[in-house]
Amino acid sequence: MAIDYTQVEGLTPEMITALTGLHDADVSALVTNRDNIKNEKIGVQEKLTAAEQIAEDARAAAVIAKEQALKSANDMDGLKTHYEEQLATATATANELTKTAQDALQSRDYGTSESSLLGMFHNDHKEVGEALLSKGLKIGYNSEQQPVTTFEYGGEVVATGIDEIKSWAGNSSVFKQYLNGVDSSGADTTQSRSSASNDGNTVQSKLAQRLKQAGL
Repeated sequence: MAIDYTQVEGLTPEMITALTGLHDADVSALVTNRDNIKNEKIGVQEKLTAAEQIAEDARAAAVIAKEQALKSANDMDGLKTHYEEQLATATATANELTKTAQDALQSRDYGTSESSLLGMFHNDHKEVGEALLSKGLKIGYNSEQQPVTTFEYGGEVVATGIDEIKSWAGNSSVFKQYLNGVDSSGADTTQSRSSASNDGNTVQSKLAQRLKQAGL
């Protein structure tokens, strides 16, 4: 970012030239340092990737070498065991990858449902809402692998689907005190407004009565 030193009072042209040169040098050094750090990070990542590939290639080579050795020795039992070990390793790796993908999918779907349900909580009670939802919000999948959102309370499923969960929460003594329609203290704002309205009507009635008594 350039700095216009000509706008600074009291600086001579020589001072402005010197300061501008120093500033440009500082900026250039920062840019160079940033690029160096970026390149270093890229280099480290490339080295890690290369090391992982080397390790995988070495493992595959060792597997093939062992297989060839067993075949050369005509060790059928050993060869069978070798194949079983490789199958077990491949299966475990596949299962781990599948679980990782499933966990990521479930986490995404949970976040989507949680976000939809947090909307029913008063702004002052969002953190309470997250805590309450975390205790019972569950994500499952039907036979078509579509997400199914349920809510458990007291060890039982009390609602299925976003709308049903919202309806249940609105009737729950635990939840409804934190939902939209309540003030930050947990009081029902509908009732509060009604009470305030009644108070206002009472005041207006009294004023009208006094005016009437005064003949106005």
